[in-house]
Amino acid sequence: MEWMTRGRRTDRVVYVIKERNLPKPLPGAEWQLDAKFNVADELLRNPEFKFVLKTALDNGAKVVVERHRWDE
Repeated sequence: MEWMTRGRRTDRVVYVIKERNLPKPLPGAEWQLDAKFNVADELLRNPEFKFVLKTALDNGAKVVVERHRWDE
């Protein structure tokens, strides 16, 4: 997940296979690991996630904007 200074989220999430594939964060932001994320749970919750996962596997990374993710 991408976080700005002072703990604000940018709503951007990146899915990567290797840390070296992380894209540059927005100015003033940094990427933080979501330790609670589980691929299997996400696929069960959201079957459309397989497109994101395939893109990350094919390209090394996939950035998405998920405004609703933290509202659940």
